[in-house]
Amino acid sequence: MSDKDMVIVGGRGMLGTDLITACLSVGIKPMVYDLPEFDICRCDHLEQAIVTGSIVVNCAAYTNVEKAESEPELAEKVNAEAVDMLGHVARTRNAYVIHISTDFVFDGLQDHPYVETDLPNPVSVYGTSKFHGEQALAHSGARHCIIRVQWTYGHGGTNFVKKILELAQSRDRLKVIDDQVGSPTATTEVAGVLVEILSMQEKPTGLFHLAASGYTSRYDMARFVLAAKGLRTLLEPCKTSDFPTAARRPLNSRFDCSKIQALLGRNLTHWEEPLKHFMEEL
Repeated sequence: MSDKDMVIVGGRGMLGTDLITACLSVGIKPMVYDLPEFDICRCDHLEQAIVTGSIVVNCAAYTNVEKAESEPELAEKVNAEAVDMLGHVARTRNAYVIHISTDFVFDGLQDHPYVETDLPNPVSVYGTSKFHGEQALAHSGARHCIIRVQWTYGHGGTNFVKKILELAQSRDRLKVIDDQVGSPTATTEVAGVLVEILSMQEKPTGLFHLAASGYTSRYDMARFVLAAKGLRTLLEPCKTSDFPTAARRPLNSRFDCSKIQALLGRNLTHWEEPLKHFMEEL
């Protein structure tokens, strides 16, 4: 892969930042595009970006789950309409697209882990816009791979880990939801898998679930985070219904990642190990 073969859209976000680092570590020097000089919602910007690369990784997204409820048009524009344009431009350029999606395409009512063939049923504006983006890319005719991730955290952005630590600095007691279950997933781990995929001679196509192995609740994740920092803030478990929000969130975000593990030929790392490493770096 030459330096001009790969393009990262949304390279200044949490995942994009770690993906750049992971690429450079294996000798790949990607072209990086992001706001303010690059706007994924502009077709001419996409055409200029994709003409420089035969592989495009789209990390760009509208990710403010709460705000999306009052900005549905903007969420749809970034997460769906722009992805539709990306797919059509990629098809005309014969470029391969890796697109990042989310567990929010599901309603979270299933009582077992979600596989790729389970029917999406988003319950928020954000989830709906991301699902529409998946559909648009799938119908664009571009060679593509959609990777759904969940509960991501990293150094480059706002996330649950940082929020818990910030709150623990100013409060003696915290209430944390214990009925949302998923897999805390480091963006460094996601970036590592993406580099593995990019290095494959035969690029995979279709839909894949990607999350750290093992499952936990938001409450137990918070306990792990505070313990790792030696903080004595008292945690109280509560239910999602105790904290009404503008956007509904899936209670069950568990992924079955057998498909991507078969592709990689290895098991994914348990969630505790990368999170412990992340806490040591903070």
